[in-house]
Amino acid sequence: MQTCYDLVWLSAERAPGDLAIVDDQSDRALTYRELIEEVDIVAAGLQARGVTQGMRIATVLPSLFDHAIVLLALQRLAAIPALLNFRLQPEEISELIKIGEIEGAIILPDEALAETVAAALPSTDRLLSVGGTAGSAVDFADCRGDIAELVPIPKPDREDITFIFYTSGTTGLPKGVELSHRTTEHRILWLATQAGFRHGNHNKALGFMPLSHAIGFYGVFLAALGYGGTYYVQSAFNPVEAVDMIEKYEITYMFAVPQLYFAMTQAPNYSPDKMKSLQTVLYGGAEIMPDLLIKIDKEWPAKIFHIYGTTEIMCPFSNPDPVGEHTRLRPAFYANLRVIKIGGGVDDIAEPGEEGELIVDASSDLVFSGYLNQPDAMAEAVIDSWYHTGDVCLVRGDGDYNLIGRTGDMVRSGGENIHPSEIEPFLMAYPNVTETAIIGVKDPAWGEMVVACVVAADTDAAALDAHMRETPLTSYKRPKAYLFMEVLPRNAANKVLRRDLRNLAEDAKQGSGEFSLEEV
Repeated sequence: MQTCYDLVWLSAERAPGDLAIVDDQSDRALTYRELIEEVDIVAAGLQARGVTQGMRIATVLPSLFDHAIVLLALQRLAAIPALLNFRLQPEEISELIKIGEIEGAIILPDEALAETVAAALPSTDRLLSVGGTAGSAVDFADCRGDIAELVPIPKPDREDITFIFYTSGTTGLPKGVELSHRTTEHRILWLATQAGFRHGNHNKALGFMPLSHAIGFYGVFLAALGYGGTYYVQSAFNPVEAVDMIEKYEITYMFAVPQLYFAMTQAPNYSPDKMKSLQTVLYGGAEIMPDLLIKIDKEWPAKIFHIYGTTEIMCPFSNPDPVGEHTRLRPAFYANLRVIKIGGGVDDIAEPGEEGELIVDASSDLVFSGYLNQPDAMAEAVIDSWYHTGDVCLVRGDGDYNLIGRTGDMVRSGGENIHPSEIEPFLMAYPNVTETAIIGVKDPAWGEMVVACVVAADTDAAALDAHMRETPLTSYKRPKAYLFMEVLPRNAANKVLRRDLRNLAEDAKQGSGEFSLEEV
């Protein structure tokens, strides 16, 4: 078993002079030898501030160069980084620190945030800020120590917790996902089995996904360093700068949510010729627009893969040929999974042609250990040693599956199960629609009425209904009402808050609230 620090240290032993990491905000570019030295200096500084093995330390940062360094430094001490989304509100961050019994934090230099976080911590001895001081937070730049004073490299047990990542929190506060050391190697090795990723310094990865996201950390950062490649920091996603970085550094590898690829293709400086260095491109975390998939497959020389997974289980599904079948997925090398009938037990297997909930064997070395200090949530998610994803799949009968949607997002109208993913692509095809989300609203006639929440300019319900009637969508799946908005509510991870939309639509149906519901 190799820890996160071990994987990077081994890359440094194999090729100390190879380029490891390049900053986008300064002239810092470190070889593997220099990276390990820098990490150890920071680890010594953290140790001098009382950070020890097993201690939980929150990082509340964008994908900065210093964020990458401090994560590795915490791992050098076998401390446990709790990677919080920096876009969360200070009150949410404070509450998660309390729930997680976190003993230190590294934040941005924000006075209000520093004050709130300081009040949540047992002590401010381990409160640091990257980019200057803020309140009782000391400057991270001063967190440097004597390597000679460092404790020997710890050898933790495989079941000891190594990282805490957080769910997106669409139904409340994010849950802390505890990952043990046994998961670390497997969370980068799957790239070889499912995406043909090869070890070597030819790998040049663009780091524009957040380090606080499993894709950004495991799928890009640790994969790049563990495989001996170079990680190019993009501190904040900017599509124009991303296009320029791909061309300048001859980036070979990217893994991101589809929305970032779309933004790049719409950038004023984009041209297919600037993408000529790309070899492997992965997407996941959200549904891709079919037109976008066709475009990048045609214009980028890279092999494109769809990767399905969650923070808890990583990646049990993939599709090496998603064009034309972007919902189709096949079980991956590490996967032991089932699709069970909705509401059924773990042995109620869905038959070919049926839809059901995807469940994954929780004993796999990829799978999380639990939700931090939330045993009730864990008991709901893992039943009889199977993790219930909440995702609905269609059993194809040929060994593959089609990903349909979320069980919680399903609309039950007129006795039929309707998935938002069946409807939303048709709405997005209408020229004036820029955002949409399908929800169900309680209705005495239908049980639930299909409602389309849309952001669209210069259109109305009648025009959209006429458009939907021209599609091959079955009549009972067409929206019965439209809720027009200026923007859809989203959480810090940019996921649509359907619960909030349902509340807004319910109010509108009753004639109250700030929006009107246009029925058709």
